[in-house]
Amino acid sequence: MSSENENNVYKLDSAYKPFPTFSVWTSKTTVETGRWDRYNAILNDKTGLTPEILKQARQIATRAAALDTGAIEGLYDVDRGFTYTVAFEAAAWETTLAEKGENVRPLFEAQLHAYDYVLDLATKAEPISEAAIRSLHEQVCRAQSTYRVMTAVGPQEQPLPKGKYKALPNHVRGRNGVDHSYAPVDVTPAEMARLVTEIRSEAFLDAHPVLQAAYAHYCLVVIHPFADGNGRVARALASAFTYRAISMPIVILSDEKDSYLDALEQTDRGEYQQFVDFMLERSLDTIQLVNESAQGAQLPSSVQSVEAINGLYITKGGYTHDQIDKAGTQLLEILRRELIDEVSRQANGKVQGKVFAQMSSQRVPDSTHRATFNRDSTSDIRKFEIDAVAITFSSSVPALAGIKRQYVLWLPKDADGKDDIQIRRDVDGVGDFNARVQELIPSIKSSVQLRVRIFSERIIGEMLAELKLQAEASSRWDP
Repeated sequence: MSSENENNVYKLDSAYKPFPTFSVWTSKTTVETGRWDRYNAILNDKTGLTPEILKQARQIATRAAALDTGAIEGLYDVDRGFTYTVAFEAAAWETTLAEKGENVRPLFEAQLHAYDYVLDLATKAEPISEAAIRSLHEQVCRAQSTYRVMTAVGPQEQPLPKGKYKALPNHVRGRNGVDHSYAPVDVTPAEMARLVTEIRSEAFLDAHPVLQAAYAHYCLVVIHPFADGNGRVARALASAFTYRAISMPIVILSDEKDSYLDALEQTDRGEYQQFVDFMLERSLDTIQLVNESAQGAQLPSSVQSVEAINGLYITKGGYTHDQIDKAGTQLLEILRRELIDEVSRQANGKVQGKVFAQMSSQRVPDSTHRATFNRDSTSDIRKFEIDAVAITFSSSVPALAGIKRQYVLWLPKDADGKDDIQIRRDVDGVGDFNARVQELIPSIKSSVQLRVRIFSERIIGEMLAELKLQAEASSRWDP
């Protein structure tokens, strides 16, 4: 190392300002406990939130914290959509994570494991130790093999010592271009010992968890005890105290980085309240995140609801209702054409016949069938478009007579193979024509078409026989 670099390191080492005692910290800060208590009460008062639902909601918060802690350090980029996908383990989250690069998932999993380690640490009775903090560093940096070091010949990648205090100075140049001093190498062990003493003190243990989290976080960042990964360790360590109080971490998302660094810089100037307020806000955000996640978990997922709705459009037989409607209307159209042909063959100058499609106003005949879905009314007597065929015959004077019939299409609701598509003369089923769904889908079988022709001939034959009786009665008169 050149003498110039040595002089610069000496100056930065000398400029180090030790972190404040906890008593000084509390003398300059307060926590707005009203909102903290109110938010927690809202979550605790929710009925129907099972321990499993709350556990899942808190795990979502932990995954968000673990993912964005690496993004804050510039290890990879995230946005809200990406964080949501990974935190909620939404569809294709693993693919989405892989698309960020092959090193992103190992980094995320190491950070997630570190938060799980902090949760385990927080639930134990023994106080936090230096060994625990070093172990936390080892966990959070497990997937990182090197770090960048500024040397006399420029930046170099060197092996990252995990779980060990720094062996080289790690002063950095801040956002404003000014060098920032951290604890000198030879002072670091003593400062870490002092920090652990402070967070084991009775005053610290009796303090509000937000004060504890903010203080522990800030002090560790001031010391910067490790070669790299100090920010990730500080955020995970801060979460130990909210884990103890409310069983959830402090989620600091990457798009809050500027506000986060602003608050830390204010704290460097001896103005601690802004950072306490920042940590309180993030704690409240996390409580709300857990609350919303838990409330949403009580409902079926949107995917499940959409699938269930889509299932309503499928019959028990596996057909869509559109398929059933189409098959039925095609069958009715075949009947209409056959009736037209048959009427044209039988009509003459004295007998006139007509066939036309129309809307039916008949009631649904039974609970197993329905009309087509081209309905224009929701009344008890429903009207539908082109779901009936009407036939009329008339004879002229002196044998004046007229007759009309209507045949209505009724479709099976279940269409599971046991129900028939029916063409009914009336609701009592007089003059029915039945066809199995399998005979009509995917195409109408020739046997059905043959039966329709026979059916149409029977209809016309019955109507003309009835017209004959009326015409005979009409032609009789007294001399």
